Amino acid sequence: MVGRRCLHALALSLGALAQEELDLTQPYVAPKVDGLHFAETFDGDVWSRWAKSAAEKYNGAFNVSTRTQEALRGDLGFLVPEESKHYGAAVKFAPLSVQENGGFAVQFEVKFQAGLSCGGSYLKIFNTGGSEPSAFQDDTRYVVMFGPDRCGATNKIHFILQHKSPATGNWEEKHFKDAPAAPSDELSHLYGLFIRPDNSFEIQVDLQTKASGSLLESMSPAINPAKVIDDPSDSKPGDWIDEAKMDDPKSSKPDDWNEDEPFQIPDPSASLPSGWKEDEELKIPDPNAVRPGDWDDDEDGEWEAPIISNPACKVGCGKWEAPKIKNPAYKGKWYAPKIDNPAYKGEWKPRQIDNPDYFVDNTPYRLPEVNAIGIDIWTISKGLIFDNIVLDTDADKVQKFGSETFKLRSDIEQKQVKAKTRKNTGFFGQALDTVVDNLAAFMLTALALFGGLIWLCIRSSSPPPPPRAPSASQSSGSDASAGSKDAAGAQGEDAKPEGEDAKERQGGLSETLHEE
Repeated sequence: MVGRRCLHALALSLGALAQEELDLTQPYVAPKVDGLHFAETFDGDVWSRWAKSAAEKYNGAFNVSTRTQEALRGDLGFLVPEESKHYGAAVKFAPLSVQENGGFAVQFEVKFQAGLSCGGSYLKIFNTGGSEPSAFQDDTRYVVMFGPDRCGATNKIHFILQHKSPATGNWEEKHFKDAPAAPSDELSHLYGLFIRPDNSFEIQVDLQTKASGSLLESMSPAINPAKVIDDPSDSKPGDWIDEAKMDDPKSSKPDDWNEDEPFQIPDPSASLPSGWKEDEELKIPDPNAVRPGDWDDDEDGEWEAPIISNPACKVGCGKWEAPKIKNPAYKGKWYAPKIDNPAYKGEWKPRQIDNPDYFVDNTPYRLPEVNAIGIDIWTISKGLIFDNIVLDTDADKVQKFGSETFKLRSDIEQKQVKAKTRKNTGFFGQALDTVVDNLAAFMLTALALFGGLIWLCIRSSSPPPPPRAPSASQSSGSDASAGSKDAAGAQGEDAKPEGEDAKERQGGLSETLHEE
């Protein structure tokens, strides 16, 4: 009996432990940002740092909010609360310049809480030029645009660099030609762009490289223009022949070539099938139908019998037409055969001249000075939330920050997804899955629990100590009353209250402890 009580208590304790593990969230702890040039975790007074764009087109307003389903309780982000609106906001920071042999790194989190069917979620890194962040808008010149964008056939992680030509002074957009696709789920994802002093760059998603390239080779149009270009003043001469083939002037259409013959003709060997009735209709009114007795022409309209297939048309009815076959006399339109063109001069190309805008920039990794980050997006989806935006010249610092902040959230969100898929498996099924997902921590806790309960069970099942021997005075009196006590004892044992039996059958950890 005591053994069963201990096992029952043990099972309940393990179930309670697994149920506790099902609460996957953890309290948010603000990350350390020391040593990073710029870091925005959206803690504290966010609007003392950020400013909403003052341009009229931005009819949406960001909110500082927690996520719909939290992984880190109390963690705030920059939320898009409404769909089908334009959102614009910017933050200013101390100027950042990429020095010789330096690098550039930007990283941020985005979560599409309600999915993303059409819209952007990218950052623009720019220089305010002395303006306030509220002056930021869609046509503000940026240096780097980076982040996911999806709408229709477009699904990519943009990397666009604006480069200033030293020859003309004009700024040109340079797009990464092989931009990777953005994740399509509703989990948090970490996007990172890292530019290095050898002009190489890589795009990471969740700390894993998804694409890489070279600023000198992977951008379109190229950073450095062509040395020679087509002469814009040159044009093809009027007598230039660039057709390599021509119709043979000596050929003519044969006399028996009939272009009017059709491709198909009725089969002349076909004949009207036996049983085909050309005078009958395929559909007829049902001759067996009877007008209902309660039919009222004034209210129901003129009664007509329902239409049925004509039973006389088992082979066919109506006008018969012979099936079509390929016309043996068909030749189609006649064309003269082609011969080499004796006047052919080859494909015309304009002459080449030196490019007046030619330059060579071997260090495009040295980006212009930037001092602000802006978000300028339009989306038909709500629920987008930005977080943990960091910027620095040291890629290692940025990646370390991402590893410390993102991995914990991502692990919890993955477990939450698993919990949703198994919520219909019952309590013990969920408890088992939770134990498997947290095996190390569970085993340590379970060992301590097992040890305590086993010790308790061993103590509970130990036999009671033997009674002490009676003294001489007690022995003399006990013999006289032994008979009566034995009778009373037997009667009392037979009359044991039913409630005490029920209590003993109930058992459990609490009773074991009480008995101890």
